[in-house]
Amino acid sequence: MRKQNPATEKNIRSACLSLLLEKEPELIGMRDIATRCGISATAIYYYYSDKEKLFEAVKKDCLKRMDEWISSQVSGTDTLSQLRSALEAFRDWAFANPRIALLVMGRLKANTGASSTEMPLYYRSLTLGKELLDKAVAEGSCRSNDTILDSSVCVSAVWGTIESILLNRSAPELWNRGKETTDRIIDICIQAVHSENRQ
Repeated sequence: MRKQNPATEKNIRSACLSLLLEKEPELIGMRDIATRCGISATAIYYYYSDKEKLFEAVKKDCLKRMDEWISSQVSGTDTLSQLRSALEAFRDWAFANPRIALLVMGRLKANTGASSTEMPLYYRSLTLGKELLDKAVAEGSCRSNDTILDSSVCVSAVWGTIESILLNRSAPELWNRGKETTDRIIDICIQAVHSENRQ
């Protein structure tokens, strides 16, 4: 059996990502990817059995980099500030990497069939948000009866706002006011879980 070459595999994923940033996933074939990285289509199948598995590998790479960025940016002297900084870091990453954000958050299919060990790989940042909210609840600075629900709502609200800006689906006056607009939704999310604002 031929030994896989990590450099070739990385090159395949890089070529695939560059194509995914240019075309819709359904318009990309394994031959397109092979041509982009200068190898035969047969060689790609040695590493990935089909393009969906290759797309999943690319998505995981992108999510891993996003998660690492978010984790590195969490700061603040109290947990509520850290929660806010995590949401701001998600926003900052998405605006710094708009095409990748739209790709992994929307264009590539969700892997609903992922195993229980695989599934957490897709939600590490959400898990970080839940952990911070759990800590804030334990400290008494936040209230939540369901921290996974509240964390998910906050992330979804922030992403929806980001997406509306990136795709120019908000009021035209807001197209160039992404940070201000997302600051507003982050304020709303933080106020929603802040113990002083919840009964």
